[in-house]
Amino acid sequence: MKNKLKVDNKVFKPTGTSDLLLEASLHYISKKDDILDLGCGSGIIGIKIAKTKKIKKKIFFSDISKFAVRNTKLNCENNKINYEIKIGSRLKPWLGRRFDLIVCDVSGIADDVARISPWYNKSIVNKAGKEGINNIINILKNFKKNLNPKGKLIFPLISLSNEDKVLFYLKRKFNKYRVLKTKYWPIPKRMYKSKKLLLNLDKHKKIKIFKKYGLIIFSTKIIMVKK
Repeated sequence: MKNKLKVDNKVFKPTGTSDLLLEASLHYISKKDDILDLGCGSGIIGIKIAKTKKIKKKIFFSDISKFAVRNTKLNCENNKINYEIKIGSRLKPWLGRRFDLIVCDVSGIADDVARISPWYNKSIVNKAGKEGINNIINILKNFKKNLNPKGKLIFPLISLSNEDKVLFYLKRKFNKYRVLKTKYWPIPKRMYKSKKLLLNLDKHKKIKIFKKYGLIIFSTKIIMVKK
């Protein structure tokens, strides 16, 4: 399977957060579910769900990037996945369509952090705003329209954004949300060149970072929200 999953150099490469999101999501998936991989990138999460759970029915994918859509199509074809894919921002491609599970991995870090990170470049854009939460807040405001009655949204919340603002929004708007997993990571070495920027963003509560053993650490929370 590894040889059949390829990531184009113009498409976001899966990270430890992607693995954590997949691991958490697998516990809440039935073969009968209609599943959307939102912000699919190369399609790896949706494809691995289909492979691991041996799902034969259609898996749905979407991404804002034409390169991601092309890459996902290739990976689905190579892995013989039954799929439907659309291009577009956030949930806009799926007006009127409902799912049992939305696994969401749209961009979610502050724009200033994205610019100094190894994860984004001219072809792979973040566009999550100064606090990194524009995409997820928009999705949280609208996702219920795209869920079946017992549907679920699962997404990562990365502390290289204003995670406190997202958590406050969740507490205020939803009584059925859970933090499924939390993991801490050291920032990539190249980002230490911009240590002052990171510390300033943290000081002004645009992001949240931690210092431990001389390292700068950030966190990923995997969150599930029920309709």
